[in-house]
This record gives sequence, C-alpha cells and structure tokens, in this order.
Amino acid sequence: MATYDLNLFEEVENLIHDEIDYTTTDLMNRLQSLINCKILTTENITNDLVDLEFLEEIKHLVTNENIPVFFGRTMRDIKFLLTDDSLREHEVIMKYMNLKKVVITSVKLPYSPIQDCEYSSLQQIIQAYRAHVESLCTYFNELERIDRFCTVMEPLEPTFKDDFRRILLDERTWLHVEVSPDGSAKNMHLVGQSELWSNKLQSGLLSWDHDKDIVENIMTVFDLVNFPTSVTSRKSSTTSIEMPPEQSTLCSICLCAVLPDSPGVPLPLCQNAVCGVYFHRNCLFQVPRKKYSKHGLIKKADRVPVNNKLCRSESARSLYVQAGTHTFTQ
Repeated sequence: MATYDLNLFEEVENLIHDEIDYTTTDLMNRLQSLINCKILTTENITNDLVDLEFLEEIKHLVTNENIPVFFGRTMRDIKFLLTDDSLREHEVIMKYMNLKKVVITSVKLPYSPIQDCEYSSLQQIIQAYRAHVESLCTYFNELERIDRFCTVMEPLEPTFKDDFRRILLDERTWLHVEVSPDGSAKNMHLVGQSELWSNKLQSGLLSWDHDKDIVENIMTVFDLVNFPTSVTSRKSSTTSIEMPPEQSTLCSICLCAVLPDSPGVPLPLCQNAVCGVYFHRNCLFQVPRKKYSKHGLIKKADRVPVNNKLCRSESARSLYVQAGTHTFTQ
C-alpha cells in the first residue's frame, strides 16, 4: 500500500501552469518522475498519521468482545452498540480527537456527566458507559411499563432519552410524569383541566406507595382498572396502531396535527373545562406577550381563540378579548 506526499498536488499544479512550453511527452515524463519520487510506502507512515494502537483497540472490541462498531463520515466518527443484561441495545457515538483523546458526542439516554469527559481509550468509554447503563436499570423498566400499559400522547416516538411521558386520562386531560434516573416519579401534574382528576391527584399523591412501580401507583391514585385509549391519538401504546392523520387532534391555530420543525402534538391547554380546543404550545405562544395588558386582556391579536374558534376578522382583531375565555396552562 502507498500514499502520496501532501505537497504533491501543489507541485503538479505548478508544473502544469509553468510558462515553459513542454511537449506532451516531456510533460508526461516530468509528471511521472514527480509522482514516483513523492510516493511513500506504508513503512514510512508514522503514528502521527495513523494511531495504530487505536485501530488495534477497535479490532479487539469487534473480535473479542462482540461489540458492533460503525464508522461515520470519517474514521474519526465512531458508533458502537452496548447490550445490557435485558438485551436492550444502547447506542454511543464518539469522536477521535487526537492521540489518547476521545470524547462522547451523542447518546440516547438522559444527560450524564460522563458525556463531558475526555477519555484516553475506547475501553475507558465502554466501562464508564456500561456502568451508567447498569445504574439506569430501574429507569428503563419504569419507562417500558408506562409505554406498554398506558396510552402515551407525548413523546410521539418515546425513547429512553425522553425522561417524561404524557399519559391519556380522558380526551381533555393528560397526566405529565417525569422519571428520575433511579426510577422514581417526579414533577407529576395534569395537562388540561378536570376537577375530578385534579382532586384525585392531590389526594392520591399523599398515599403514593414507593414499593410499587409508577404504573401501579397511577392506577391506584386515579382508581383506574384499565388505561383509556383515544380515537384521536396518533398512536396507542397498548395496541401500537397508527391512526390516520384525519383522525388526529388538530391544532386550532395552524390546523395541523404535527409540525416538522416543532415536535409534539396539540395539547388541551385551556383551563376552561368546556373548551374543546387543542393547541401546539409553540403556536399558542407566538402571540407576543406585550399584547397582554395587566388586566388579562389581549389587544389586537392577529389570531385569538374566541368561543372555540379561531377569529381572523378585522372587527374581532380590533376588539379587546377577555382572557378569561381562554386561560392557558404553562
């Protein structure tokens, strides 16, 4: 195997643009001579160009430890897959920066300080990442049970990187729950307004049983025998059946179910229990805050939801609209 001196192309270009009038034969001979003297064999390639120890480490991972390794656009971008005790595959993407310097660039897990460290070898990364995965065993189990038994409204495509789930309680109310790395529930609250569900949540949290998993506790808190399914949801976690777009809940502002540049589905954000309007959070808060007065009024909003409709008429835009008609949860 051979390679070329890095200055070769510059010298060839100078030869071609030389003012001397070479015959074709002379020019070809000079090019051949130039190329021959600039060729370097593999024996001349030093560790400054190729980190042989790093390549041997990759070979060891593939052949001896059965860890799948993939290269990205360059050989500096490397991805490998680690399998845990429950046969889940966890992806790690790293970048070879320099001799004895490798960093993690992407993982499909919640943030961890191991992502900010520099490592001297791939084996160091694997040991640190494997320990991190083992510490998240309960976290994985809780999320898998939620995805299996509940109708998850958000995220649309849940992964272990998403440490929250929004669970359907009824067509107007969802339960937001976050899962901590140790597998416990936190920041649990309702999306949408329901006095019934709100009262059950407030009283049920006081009797939360930490010896039970999150799904069991939710069923106890809300007196559920089975989790409801929704005909308007894009996907039911219990059936894994995709719903056609025309049956999906639409945002009353953009009139779409899913936006390519804004992840998430329309939410029942209005605190008015009789309101049947859903909104993308981003669409709703595009109305500048400066248009709100201190009395809770909206001035000349271009798109103001009024009486469950999106009002675009010039006369309506010029009016003050009572914010009490639509008071939104954060």
